[in-house]
Amino acid sequence: MINSLNFSLFPSDELFTFAKRTLTIVEPKVVQTPGLVPFFNKTSETFALYQTALERETKNPFTLLLSEKDAVRDPAFMAFRIYVEAASYRILPGWAAAANKILEVIRRHGWSAAALGYKAETAAITNIISEVRNKCADELNLIGATEWLNELETAQQDFDSVAHQSITDAPIGEPTIMSVRPLLTNSLRSLFSMISLLNSGTPGEELTALETALNELIVRSLATVKAAGTRAENAKKEEDKPTT
Repeated sequence: MINSLNFSLFPSDELFTFAKRTLTIVEPKVVQTPGLVPFFNKTSETFALYQTALERETKNPFTLLLSEKDAVRDPAFMAFRIYVEAASYRILPGWAAAANKILEVIRRHGWSAAALGYKAETAAITNIISEVRNKCADELNLIGATEWLNELETAQQDFDSVAHQSITDAPIGEPTIMSVRPLLTNSLRSLFSMISLLNSGTPGEELTALETALNELIVRSLATVKAAGTRAENAKKEEDKPTT
C-alpha cells in the first residue's frame, strides 16, 4: 500500500520535483504492467502542462509580487497567532478561555498555515478569519486581538488581489499553476491507487518494489518540505523578535 499524501504541503516547485521523480520511478515498470499505462500517460500529460505553467509563471512579474505579498502575510499570521497564544496565559478573568477558543479555530484550519503552499495557506487563513469573526467576536474583543486580525485580513486581501490579477492577465488558453495543480495531484493519486490495487489483487515482486520505492520517495519529500517549512517559520520568528 502506498502511503497517503497531503499534496497541499508541497510548494509549487517541490510538487514539480516530486511528480518528476514519481514518473521516473514508475516509467520502467509500465511495460510489465499494462494496467498502469493509462494512469501513467495521464499523469505524464498533466505533468507536462504543470511544467509549462511553472516555467511561464516563474518568469512572470506577478510571481515576485506574490512572493512579496506572502512575505507580509506570513508575519501577519504569525503575529496574530502568537498574540493569541500569549493572551491564553493571562490571568485576567476570561482571557484564557477566550484565547483558547480562538486558538482552537487556528489549530483546526491551519496552525502552520505560514509554511503551506500559497493555495493551502490562502484557504486556511480565509477560514480562520471567517470563523473567528463570526463565532469568536466577543472573545476577540475581550483579549484585544481585533487589530491583529485586521492586519492579517488586510495582508490576505492584498495577496488575493495580486493572485487574481495574475490569473486574469494570463494568456487566454494557457495553463496556470492554479488550474493545473489539481489535475496533477488527482492524476498522481489515481496512479498511486492503481498501483496499490494491482499489487493487492495480484501481489508481485515488481509492484511491491515499486510501492516501496514510491513510499521512500514520499517520506523523503515530506521530510524535505516540512524541514523547509520549519526553517522558514523559525526564521520569521527570529525576524519578529524585538531588538535590544
